[in-house]
Amino acid sequence: MSDTPTAVCFDMDGVLVQSEDHWARIQRDHILPTVSPDDDIPLSEITGRDYTEVYPDLDGKYEMAVSREEYERLFEEAGREIYGEHATMLDGVDDLLADLRAAGVPLALTTSAPWDWIDVIEERFGLLHHFDAAISAQDIDGPGKPAPDIYERGASELGVEPSDCWAVEDSHAGATAAVVAGMTTVGFRGDGAETDLSMVQHLAGDAAELREVLLG
Repeated sequence: MSDTPTAVCFDMDGVLVQSEDHWARIQRDHILPTVSPDDDIPLSEITGRDYTEVYPDLDGKYEMAVSREEYERLFEEAGREIYGEHATMLDGVDDLLADLRAAGVPLALTTSAPWDWIDVIEERFGLLHHFDAAISAQDIDGPGKPAPDIYERGASELGVEPSDCWAVEDSHAGATAAVVAGMTTVGFRGDGAETDLSMVQHLAGDAAELREVLLG
């Protein structure tokens, strides 16, 4: 294994974009009590996944009080607030991505977020110029994370095999997707969460540790 990855796929939320604390708060305090007031749905059921795919799974396990359309509307409303007002970028993210590019490492953004949310982040922070490819779950003709499809697509667009690509993920669903795709996976705990990342090959607890893992 080389000191520097051949290529890297980055998740967005909870890694490059610091939004997970806001998502956890809104989901825990507003969305989940609204959609299923009689159940205590754990955040792990939905974190890291494409929100447009989640409703059927929840509906099969819990007593849902809203329609699928209302469920998705709550997420769309929350996304506009979080990305437009609250989200920030990981400390040093521009330098990290620029230094990976300078080392000849192609990069892909591989996120469950829809393009409406990615576009808000792009407008606020100018993130996409660092990437050779940017892929939303909306672009995948197949299931989202934890299925490996988005990471297989990311590797393909970078022109490498998944086994030659690294991925950086903060959620159980996302890390599972990357590992199943065959990527060397870095679990990022920048928000300090105790998410199950037992399947990954590397862990990074903050921005400095992530830089050390990826650039040495």
